[in-house]
Amino acid sequence: MPSRERGSLEWDTYADSFAHRLYLIRKERGFSQEELAHRCGLHRNAVSNLERGTSNRAPYISDPQLSTVYRLARALDVPPLWLLPDVGMLLPARSREQATAMALSRVEAEVAALVAGERNDDTAAELQNSDGADGR
Repeated sequence: MPSRERGSLEWDTYADSFAHRLYLIRKERGFSQEELAHRCGLHRNAVSNLERGTSNRAPYISDPQLSTVYRLARALDVPPLWLLPDVGMLLPARSREQATAMALSRVEAEVAALVAGERNDDTAAELQNSDGADGR
């Protein structure tokens, strides 16, 4: 079995998808790697490795623990599933997000829409709260 595979998965494709999502969300939040690392209790090098899909150990492909995924999600103030590729479906051997440049672009658009939608939801909630506070 090639070292890039884990069981029946081409793990490098999933690591790349996770890495890309982490990078996009961190950038949307306006955090540096250092700031994100501080917020979730990781070293900046760990965040950098996760964003590159690499590890310091063979097979040199990142494979974050579940606790790390949750710590990152909490620090980024997003649901953990935003970081995880291909959730809610049966998994093919290779991540669908890595199949084509178009698929990767779709992920970028979806992440941007999720973060923007969250901002719009926050703005709507603030408006509702301010309307109620004024007695209107």
